[in-house]
Amino acid sequence: MSDQTRSNILDGLLLGDAYIPRNQSLLYFGQCGKNREYVELVAGVLGFGRERVRDRVRLPDKRTGKAYVCSELRTFSDPLFARLRERWYRDGKKVVPEDLKGSPECVLHWFLCDGACSVIRGGAHLMLCTDAFHPEEVERLRSLLASVNIESSQTAGPRIRVRQKSVGRFYEYIGDCPVSCLAYKWVPLENRTSRQTDLKPFYQQIHALFAVSGWSCSRIAQEFGTNYYSVRYVLMNHFGIRFGKNATTETTCREGVVAPSETARRAPSQDG
Repeated sequence: MSDQTRSNILDGLLLGDAYIPRNQSLLYFGQCGKNREYVELVAGVLGFGRERVRDRVRLPDKRTGKAYVCSELRTFSDPLFARLRERWYRDGKKVVPEDLKGSPECVLHWFLCDGACSVIRGGAHLMLCTDAFHPEEVERLRSLLASVNIESSQTAGPRIRVRQKSVGRFYEYIGDCPVSCLAYKWVPLENRTSRQTDLKPFYQQIHALFAVSGWSCSRIAQEFGTNYYSVRYVLMNHFGIRFGKNATTETTCREGVVAPSETARRAPSQDG
């Protein structure tokens, strides 16, 4: 393995669960006990034997009261880790280095540490947990993904959500899962392709069906082969229509047509 590949893997690990203690030239990396296979893989990649991976029982979790087994790698001291500490930490806090470059190895190990993917309504929803970083740093990571044609958005937290149309590209970029214990993060091929309908050509028609014809969002969704929330998003963000318990009339931004919220339109008439 080349030094560059090993460096890329270290970057991915440091984006995730690895850390370098203050005033120490070594690296710690840990996972829950069931992911020991992955910790052993990391140990081998960094040039350490399996004997450097130790199992221990952590103190009881304050939220659950349960004690969990974890597998941890503690490397030997090496000037390399001292240099990485200078690059990755500012005032004792981990940061995203400004010179961080995208690579399949980096993104792969970032995903193995802090990524998750689930299937909802047949489509893959892929997230990367970046809660420990500043929103500006998260934007830098999004730019890193965009540089390899992976589109994403920043959610509350902040976290990164890979757009559904880029999920397939994401898996293509990082390759197959290298360990069986984390293979569940690789969703089936049939769920990686976006199933969302492009509604942009139908915005005016959707608005007319809702505001003039009185169709519900669910009925409109069935008509266009999409889901309720996508229709509601179009009506809220492009026509200023509000939804919720406090039903008020809203003037649409494009048509000048007064359209009550769905709650108001579907409420029983006071006359009978």
